[in-house]
Amino acid sequence: MSKPEPRQNQPETQTAARTDRLAAWLFLLALAIYLLTRLIGLAEFPIYFFTDEAIQSQQAVDLVARGFFDSSGTFLPTYFENGGQFNLSVSVYAQVIPMLIFGKQVFVTRATAVLITLTAAVSLGLVLKEAFQSRFWWLGPLLLAAMPAWFLHSRTAFETTLMASFYAGFLYFYLRYRNGCPKALYPALILGALAFYSYSPGQVIMVVTGLMLLAADARYHWQHRQTALRGLGLLLVLALPYLRFSLTQGGAQFQHLALLNSYWVQPLPLVQKVGIYLVRYLKGLNPFYWFWPNPSLIESLWPQLTLPAWLFSAQGDLARHTMPGYGHLFWASFPFWLAGLVRCIRRFRDPAHRTLLLASLAAPSGAALVDWGITRGLVFVIPATLITALGVELAAAWAQTQWPKLRNSLAAWVLFLSLAGFSFGMLADALQNGPTWTTDYGLGGMQSGARQVFPRAAEIARADPETSVFVSSTWANGSDVLLRYFADDLPNLQMGNINAWGQDYRPLDRRMLFVMTGDDLDYIRHSGKFIDVTIEETIPYPDGTDGFYFVRLDYVPEIRAILAAESTARQALVPDEVLIEGQTVQVEHSVLDMNEIDQAFDGDLTTLIRTLEANPLKILLHFTEPIQLQGAALTIGGPPTRVTLTAYRAGEKLESVFAEVGPATVTREIELRFDEALTADEIRMEVLSVNDGEISHVHLWEVVLE
Repeated sequence: MSKPEPRQNQPETQTAARTDRLAAWLFLLALAIYLLTRLIGLAEFPIYFFTDEAIQSQQAVDLVARGFFDSSGTFLPTYFENGGQFNLSVSVYAQVIPMLIFGKQVFVTRATAVLITLTAAVSLGLVLKEAFQSRFWWLGPLLLAAMPAWFLHSRTAFETTLMASFYAGFLYFYLRYRNGCPKALYPALILGALAFYSYSPGQVIMVVTGLMLLAADARYHWQHRQTALRGLGLLLVLALPYLRFSLTQGGAQFQHLALLNSYWVQPLPLVQKVGIYLVRYLKGLNPFYWFWPNPSLIESLWPQLTLPAWLFSAQGDLARHTMPGYGHLFWASFPFWLAGLVRCIRRFRDPAHRTLLLASLAAPSGAALVDWGITRGLVFVIPATLITALGVELAAAWAQTQWPKLRNSLAAWVLFLSLAGFSFGMLADALQNGPTWTTDYGLGGMQSGARQVFPRAAEIARADPETSVFVSSTWANGSDVLLRYFADDLPNLQMGNINAWGQDYRPLDRRMLFVMTGDDLDYIRHSGKFIDVTIEETIPYPDGTDGFYFVRLDYVPEIRAILAAESTARQALVPDEVLIEGQTVQVEHSVLDMNEIDQAFDGDLTTLIRTLEANPLKILLHFTEPIQLQGAALTIGGPPTRVTLTAYRAGEKLESVFAEVGPATVTREIELRFDEALTADEIRMEVLSVNDGEISHVHLWEVVLE
């Protein structure tokens, strides 16, 4: 008769089971805390509702209305346009079902993004549990909830958090694949593709991450080469939408970098570009940038420091992307991040630890292509949170060696309650004090007011169809998108800046109601062009001061004479000179408000000129020595444009040609050619923005005489 097995390990087994159950419950509670600290007061904080949020839902609505074709006729487009750039994709598709069910609401738009970021919260916890066998794997979502940069941006509909969330999911499934589950490679590739398509910096980050993991785990990939080959086939399928986009929208990537003023498309030596890239890349790895809540203090110490000043600078992020008094990462977590980083370096041979280091190194690679900003580098939060959690576990293990009687459950609850308390405290601070963290609510600051202004303007327009309501656009980017988001069904509600009436005569009567800012109000009071200014109501800024004014007004009796005199002055040309093919050429041109005239002849497609007000843009070239001329090629912008080229010799007109093109989403070259080569000593060019009036900004990138 066999003896029963010894039962001396039963208490340990029961203790382990209790620990596992506690960890599971804390994980679920952590997810609940994550969601609560995202969803409570979601429409109120951040205090702005930005055009880059509104356009996600608006593009989704437009996509459905067009039968899932874009404006150019592409079915299920890879990317959608935003501000002249193709940089929206997954985020638009994610909004389709919520918009169909609930319509366009700020809470719905943001909550949709919040629910997607739950992917990151869950993935971080599972990475800690499965890849690192952490006792405190519930720290993943709880630490993520406590990271200020993530707290702020995960409460918006910006696509950066979607990209980072899919990246977190990619890391989870990749580590499952690496730890003996080959089929996990397939969901890893799918989530990696979603990260790639979610946000433009994600393209670089995913490629860099993929190449590093391909090299670092080459032996493992070879051991599972059949799975890897199938994964390669899946990767090719996932790349097809990008290939289609590249074939149909050639040059869009270059145009995107040019619009962002990236140094990579500027005429700089390659060595200089690489140097700039390294400086900006290293900023993305700078702990002071991520953890230090008061960078001005570090910068004040610069005279005593011997390292480059930029290394200690966390300045540069816009006010709407920061939380005063908080670092981008929870400042108190820095020592734990440092301890976790040392652990990862020491265990570099272990695939899981190595992957966290490689992900950290890949995180700044996309943002460094242009000027650094937290939104472009936010993905760093993902590996940083995991590394911090490893550091916390090291500290907990050390504490237990010092105090052997310290129970795991007690340590867990202390950690849990501390982080939960910080998260809810940060939420309370944001909701109560966030509206007055800065009082710059205009274009250069928070751009606050969309949730208040457009619904009120729409309410007035619906109540009184005889009143035409015009909302100023001087306080927000892409305000036309905001108008469509909040009220695109009202013919008597539109965007309109009062300075347009002050620059050009337009019908004006008391049936027109203008919603304007304080700066707009100052303009009409000091322009001498308006009388009988009546303020009917105001909408305050978050600090209680008057922000927006609902105004009716009239012209002064002599307005036509005033505007006629201004029009004559506006059409005047200013003299200058440019260097063309080695010859100094006298030039007359319309008044510019962007760059100098020679930048239209410098051979650099990343520079441009823009008229202050004049439409058309006029350029007259006077050559000392006549030149042979067959025609010219001009690089223009996206609006419908007509270009005219006229050649003269000794004051006599030789020939005039013109060409007109419709709208486009990128810059394009328009070529004009004479019937035969001409010998000319004067050339006149006019670039007319067809759909705009006499007062408009006309852009011109380059002129090449042929």
